[in-house]
Amino acid sequence: MTETVGTGAAPALSELLRRIGEVRLPLETADVAEGRALQRSLSHQIDDYLLPRVQAPDAPLLVVIGGSTGAGKSTLVNSILRRQVTQAGVLRPTTTSPVLVHHPDDEEHFRSDRVLPGFARVTREETQLDKPQLRLVADEAVPRGVALLDSPDIDSVMESNRLMARQLLAAADLWLFVTTAARYADAVPWTLLTDAQERGTTIALVLDRVPGEANREVRRHLTELLSGAGLGSSPVFTVPEVPLEDGLLPQAAVFTLTSWILNLGRSDAARARVVQKTLVGALASVPPRVEDLARHAEEQEELHTRLTGVVDETFAHSIAALEDSLADGRVLRGEVLARWQDFVGGGQFFRGLEPTVARLRDRITAAVTGRRDTAEPLEQAIEQSVAYLIREQAVHAVTETRMRWEDSPAGAHLIEQGSTAGAQFRVPADFDARVGRAIATWSSGVNELVRDVGQSKRAKARILSFGVNGVGAVLMLAAFAGTGGLTGAEVGIAGTTAVVAGKLLDTIFGDQVTRDLAAQVRTRLVDAAQELVGSCRAPFDESLTAVHVPARQGGALRRSGHALEEALG
Repeated sequence: MTETVGTGAAPALSELLRRIGEVRLPLETADVAEGRALQRSLSHQIDDYLLPRVQAPDAPLLVVIGGSTGAGKSTLVNSILRRQVTQAGVLRPTTTSPVLVHHPDDEEHFRSDRVLPGFARVTREETQLDKPQLRLVADEAVPRGVALLDSPDIDSVMESNRLMARQLLAAADLWLFVTTAARYADAVPWTLLTDAQERGTTIALVLDRVPGEANREVRRHLTELLSGAGLGSSPVFTVPEVPLEDGLLPQAAVFTLTSWILNLGRSDAARARVVQKTLVGALASVPPRVEDLARHAEEQEELHTRLTGVVDETFAHSIAALEDSLADGRVLRGEVLARWQDFVGGGQFFRGLEPTVARLRDRITAAVTGRRDTAEPLEQAIEQSVAYLIREQAVHAVTETRMRWEDSPAGAHLIEQGSTAGAQFRVPADFDARVGRAIATWSSGVNELVRDVGQSKRAKARILSFGVNGVGAVLMLAAFAGTGGLTGAEVGIAGTTAVVAGKLLDTIFGDQVTRDLAAQVRTRLVDAAQELVGSCRAPFDESLTAVHVPARQGGALRRSGHALEEALG
């Protein structure tokens, strides 16, 4: 009987498996491929090997026969069984679906999904399955309590085969590694051998196709390599280079290996030693690997937070800058000041200004009772100036965010991925039209505000004398009364404009109402402008949502890893 682990191990493994499955590593970083491979490896090891073995410690021993392309794995399996059960040949790959050969008495165990649950069980190779298949072959030549699994090549030209081979090796109680005299020192197998050794998997090696004259030298060198890799105690079987007989190696060539496998079937103690060694080693390897995965998960969470922070920070800065520009007089520069001068007296007003509201009222009254609405050019100039400032900050926010994202591999990949899917990481094509509509709505709202507030007889009379649009235009100017964003002569002109506009509004509405109206007009515009600029962050937000990283996933992993350690004692 195999010594069992604690009763809490299976629930702890199940919980850990769930946590591992919940980990998300969607952002591209320098080592994310390593993290994803680790997640996949841990998941397969727990699901395919640890849980089934912990729950059924006395289940049949699974011997996975793996190795490089052309090493002769399938021929070796057939030769041990003395019949053709798995395909061998010169075409590569010959083994595309794993073949598991078991004793008829063990069929129930392998037909269930207790081992390798992600594989569909078939008795012949199928082509219409939506998941990997495991072909089962019952054969009395295999001893009870032992099963042989012919695995795809570890260095197959097909990536799916390479991944499957690694998954199957992680599910093995015993890995029978098959190599040849010509390829035993290849790098890929030794990387996998080292990984398997670190996971605690029991390993035996078959040195195939060894020329008689090279047997001693090759075996000595292989033994040195094994000792250097910490595998010096692994048994090594040599198969000489001999002609095949009806597609099989001569029985004498595989006698020693076959006897060793048969002995595992005959001896409960021998099987228990192999299972116990692999199980204990595999369990011990899980917590440190979980810790590595937790670090990958935390790196993803931190990176996602940084990318989100870039968007928040850049757009917040642009929105704050926009709010400042709408209050520091920048709206009043250039064309707006020119149209204001036209509005109050053909450009002569400021050169001969007398500080009396009566003179200003007379000039405006004369202007608005002419043949055309002279407030319209001023309104248009104000609207165009506001639109320019909004677009300026929208372009800055989008450009700055994109540039900062492109400084990191993860951000650059998100932009590339989003652009491929049709996202536009720039100011939208319809942005100017939306700005125009929003400003027109705001401007109409200012005029409505003038009508609503100016209900007293005195105010109504003065509004009628100036015209609603004229008073609305002056109110807009008052809302942008600051001069902090102007330079040179514009400061004096804009300052005078603000004073005069304010005094005129005071005569209509009163001092306090004028201040309240100006603040309300500015607030309405700022709110609309913020919404417009904020809408330009949509492609960035959508990209981040598509690569959502759960919060605190690293901590949840660690807690599950610690729970497993406690369950194991």
